[in-house]
Amino acid sequence: QRIALTPREGNTVEFSTLIASYFYLGFHQPEWPVPGVDNPGLLLPLIGTLFLIVSSVFMHQADRAVGRNQIRRLTWSLALSIVCAAVFLGLKTYEYGHKEYRWDDHAYGSIVWLIIGFHSAHVVSVMLKTLVVCVLSARGFFHAENRLALTVNGFYWHFVVIVWVPLFTVIYLSARIS
Repeated sequence: QRIALTPREGNTVEFSTLIASYFYLGFHQPEWPVPGVDNPGLLLPLIGTLFLIVSSVFMHQADRAVGRNQIRRLTWSLALSIVCAAVFLGLKTYEYGHKEYRWDDHAYGSIVWLIIGFHSAHVVSVMLKTLVVCVLSARGFFHAENRLALTVNGFYWHFVVIVWVPLFTVIYLSARIS
């Protein structure tokens, strides 16, 4: 029996609205980022992005492992996905803990912190969901014929990773292009 899964369009619209807001605010400023704010650094965000992409690879391995009834590999792949996402969040926390501006200093600070915070909330959410899936996996709940919850979790995981690419491009690269 096949179950058709339809993605929830709300998250995509919300992220698109944040990107549009970033550009709207930027187009109405004489300088963007605002005066006194340097272009964001790239090293930490690139390392974080790499960890986020690797987390998606581990999630893909988890999906393949359950299809082959390799439950131990499934559990470890889920756990490694969580670890990679935690590194991503740790780097974001460090990066934004050392910014020269806050969320309430100006429009640029507000939209950048909002985008990072909104995405980070999704990362935390999918990590918590995956933790539950990981515990269930360790208890033998999943197998090749019982994997729908794992698959749906994986779709959400990949969405959170994929949506980071345009957000990264907007926040970290767009200011360098103009």
